[in-house]
Amino acid sequence: MLVIVAAHSRFLTARMIPTRKTEDLILGSWELIRQLEKVPRRLIWDNEPGIGQKGRLAQGVAAFAGTLATKVVQLRPYDPESKGIVERRNGWMETSFMPGRTFTSPADFNAQLAVWLLTANTKVVRTINARPVDLMRVSDGLCKGWGF
Repeated sequence: MLVIVAAHSRFLTARMIPTRKTEDLILGSWELIRQLEKVPRRLIWDNEPGIGQKGRLAQGVAAFAGTLATKVVQLRPYDPESKGIVERRNGWMETSFMPGRTFTSPADFNAQLAVWLLTANTKVVRTINARPVDLMRVSDGLCKGWGF
């Protein structure tokens, strides 16, 4: 599953993608950014081979980032603390979205997830004492750092 979390608001969007290959990661990222109607200044990635490793971006990633006028930031390997916001939101989805559900297809999974995200983004996040949806409404359209 591909997940984007806006660091400033904790606004969460996600979708199941077919593979972790570069093409699917780029297309999935484009879809999530399109849904947000905002382009982040930075896309923060862990050491994902489909995006790049050891400071080198996979073929096509730099062009994608350049088209959006954003920067891809690759985190050091084995540094889960740098992605803490994303990891906490992933854990929340595992305990709040997944239990008790059945899915007939990837499309069904994404449809159920989209409905759940509408509600999830209206819940107050304790660490910021705000609803992600409210903070996204007041942002300037160019957010500082979003993690995958």
